[in-house]
This record gives sequence, structure tokens and C-alpha cells, in this order.
Amino acid sequence: MNFNHWFSTTAIIFLFACSSAPKNPALELSAFEGKKVALVEIDAEPTARSVVEVALVNQLVQRGTFFLIPKKEVEEVRTSPNQDPTDWRGIAKQAHADIALRAFVRKFETTAQDGYAKEIVTDSQYAEEQGSDGKIERLTPVKTLSGEVQVELQWTDLDKNETKNGIAEAKKSTEEKAQKSAIHLPPRLRFLESITNQAFSKFFDQYR
Repeated sequence: MNFNHWFSTTAIIFLFACSSAPKNPALELSAFEGKKVALVEIDAEPTARSVVEVALVNQLVQRGTFFLIPKKEVEEVRTSPNQDPTDWRGIAKQAHADIALRAFVRKFETTAQDGYAKEIVTDSQYAEEQGSDGKIERLTPVKTLSGEVQVELQWTDLDKNETKNGIAEAKKSTEEKAQKSAIHLPPRLRFLESITNQAFSKFFDQYR
């Protein structure tokens, strides 16, 4: 086989493979309005799973456009004798869902950093001694708490056997100055809860 013939044959095979590959349409949550949704999986460590589950369920219920199958019913199906607990499609179908929803937590983290912030203060004694307005620059200890949450949501239409993905994500930082030798930052878990709620709120607004 000469090179030209090999190249042409390979190109045809490549084009055919690309054209026949399944496509992942853009996620539009409006297409799921009135559908029965089963939250069948949250892939995360226990703390993140708990926070993500609460925030996600709250959004699904508050939006009022989905019918969320109760967790109790989903778990009853998962633990039934003839059900494979790893078969999320089967669990969703047996729970009479139209949509199987899975969540994969990609980021759920906070970092704290110590530093200094510049501020201008007025020193009356300095003003008197220097004959100036008394304004001086002073460094104040600060601590910054930063957090980031990123969750991939996969929505599978069980009738069409079609999965659509979207990313819920948010970042947030807060800074506190030292007061009387103490710096008070919010507890990390509460901070992550607020970021998670923000991430899902943005997600449902973006893909509505």
C-alpha cells in the first residue's frame, strides 16, 4: 500500500469516527421542568458530601421546577435485595425517575494566610512634634481566609439515554484585622457552606 492510499484511508476512518461520536448537547435545565429527578450519587468525602447534598437539595426544592424524589425512596431502592447498589441508572429507574442526577465534588477547600495591611492613622503627638497633620502609615496584622468549591453535575435523561454536564463553582475571600491581639474569622465549614450555596445558586441561574 502506498503512502497516499494509506493516508486517504486513514483520513476517511478518522472522519467517520468523529462524525459518529456521540455529542453532548448544551445543558438547559428548562428541558427538565416538571421531570422527576433522583439524586443517586454524590462523589465526595463525607463532610463535603453532606454540605453539597444540603445545598443542592435546597436549590432543587426552592426552584420549584423539578419534582425531587425523596432520598428515603431512593435509598430503599438502592438497598433492595435484587438491586445492584452501584447501578445508578437502575436505581433511578426503579425509583420512577425521569432524570438521574449525580454530583462529583472537584474542589472543596479553604486556605488561611497571615499578612499585613497598610492603614493611615492620625497620631496627635507626632503631629505636635512634627508640625504636621499627624497622619502616619501603619502596618496591621491581618489574616485572609479563601475558599473554593467546584462540583460537576451530571444530568442523565433516562428515556433518551443522554447525559448533560455542568459545573457549579464559586470562590470567596474574607479578611480580618487584628483587634486586641485577636483575629476572628468565620469557621471554615460555615465558610464553605456559604460558598457552596453561592455556587449552586449561580449554577441554576446560569443553566435555567
